[in-house]
Amino acid sequence: MNVSNQATLGVVLDTTAIPAEVTVDGERLSVIGYVWEPTTELVGLDSAGAVWSYCPDRRSRAPMNSSVAALRRFIDLFGEFFAATDDPPPATYTAEQMTEKLAAFRRGEIKPAVRKPDNRTARIKHLKKTLREIDRPAVDTGWWSLVLEQVDDGIL
Repeated sequence: MNVSNQATLGVVLDTTAIPAEVTVDGERLSVIGYVWEPTTELVGLDSAGAVWSYCPDRRSRAPMNSSVAALRRFIDLFGEFFAATDDPPPATYTAEQMTEKLAAFRRGEIKPAVRKPDNRTARIKHLKKTLREIDRPAVDTGWWSLVLEQVDDGIL
């Protein structure tokens, strides 16, 4: 597997920098990737082909998808969902840069962006419907249910 160029929700499918397998609750998981960094959360495949999230520190796992194909489709759909907004991507500034920006804002040189209407509620409904068609159990419990809760709450 190749390293993902875009890590939607931090999910990177890669087997080059992580252990080949881990054992959780007596079951072997073939590691196929990680979330954000390989030391905190691994993505593993069980003998039946189901995909799990595994946290080595807590020695716990949570179901992700019924197959790697479903996982890839979920990642693609979330990528499309996040790309459909006009929100600027996250940016990192130094304290000095932020001080400059704040001063420019106070002088009226920077105006808040006017947001275009976004029917987020309808987009979320469509996303959930499509995800359920692909892998209903993944939407209702486990790793993706937490992600969807955060989408509903506007955190993501």
